[in-house]
Amino acid sequence: MKLENLSSTLEALIEADVKFLIAGGLAVIAHGHSRVTHDLDIVLALDSDNTSRAMNVLTELGYCPRIPVEPGDFCDEEKRMAWVREKNLQVFSMLNESFEGLVLDVFAEEPFDFDKEYLSAHRAKLPGLKGDLPFVSKEALLLMKRQAGRAIDQDDIKHLSES
Repeated sequence: MKLENLSSTLEALIEADVKFLIAGGLAVIAHGHSRVTHDLDIVLALDSDNTSRAMNVLTELGYCPRIPVEPGDFCDEEKRMAWVREKNLQVFSMLNESFEGLVLDVFAEEPFDFDKEYLSAHRAKLPGLKGDLPFVSKEALLLMKRQAGRAIDQDDIKHLSES
């Protein structure tokens, strides 16, 4: 994943006043454990105004859903929840052909009380990126990693628990 592609995506979301938190591998890095990651995982405030701003910005940047739906369909809570129930959708993956190697995964459901987590977000800089970025707290990240339960998540838990 190229740093400038990641940077332009995050900066565009911030400029559009999208409320989001960074989760996944980048959050692990922000909390002090160096590791490789190939995607950008974000949790959005799932109100319709915020999701609309997010999808508009991402579409303008050239992102397209991995599944054959319109980006705006994500903003429709009924459709999104049907995907969760019927297709077991956990993240809405988007790709950008211009940003080769960057997969953007947007959580289909808020895995925690978003407003509470947003207020207590871990703000940090990542090398090569401008400004402080909003990351899920270490506690929320550990909970998300425990729920996912993959081998990489178990390794992240081990390292995060040590720091």
